[in-house]
Amino acid sequence: MTRPSNSKIEQYYFEQFRRDYPLPEGDVDFTDKPDVIVRADCTLGVEITNLYIVAGSDPASEQVQRRRREKVLERAHTAFLAEGGKKFELSVDFDPLKPIEELEPLARALTSLAHQLETAETGQVSSLLFEHIEALRFMYLNAKEYSDPRWRLTQGFSVPSLSVERLREIVVEKTAKLSEYQACDRYWLLIVVDLMDPAQDQELVWSSTASLGASPYEKVLLYKPQYRQVLEVPL
Repeated sequence: MTRPSNSKIEQYYFEQFRRDYPLPEGDVDFTDKPDVIVRADCTLGVEITNLYIVAGSDPASEQVQRRRREKVLERAHTAFLAEGGKKFELSVDFDPLKPIEELEPLARALTSLAHQLETAETGQVSSLLFEHIEALRFMYLNAKEYSDPRWRLTQGFSVPSLSVERLREIVVEKTAKLSEYQACDRYWLLIVVDLMDPAQDQELVWSSTASLGASPYEKVLLYKPQYRQVLEVPL
């Protein structure tokens, strides 16, 4: 399945947002820099971005680790079948606190572990069998054989508190680009927290002791679409 373009994703978020938060009456144009312009007596520019818990440039970020987990499972499963392994299915949970650094050693360890399970029955795999593999947290075996077996991620996550420092970083980054925007009378920064993405999901609760500081944006708005929750960050 082809991933929607960034502009399509931004339009999707904005259409939900305008349902949940009052906007000035006017014509809406989806543009670039800013992403949306509401043309009324005073033009309003709305820039849209997502709040990731950790920047995607960090190797330990969920954005990076998710891809690494998928590659490890794919390589391990391919090697296992090439070695004549049974066509059973595995569900695997990796420990987010033990980021994957090297793919091949972990893939080989998973392949070796899978061979140990060829005579096992359906059920949760004892952690004693993989205590030497630090990155693993949970494994479930479906011992039934299939023509097209799957090894899949069953990743579990806890929902952390709002990452105020990351929010500050994003506001600073977007403020630095404000001079490149089309001219508007005022600007809002709409920051989406999509709970369907574990790399973003966090509680939208603003501490009374936290401060974002001054901003050229008239409003900085945090938005969790699935809950229809909008938090206006104090400036």
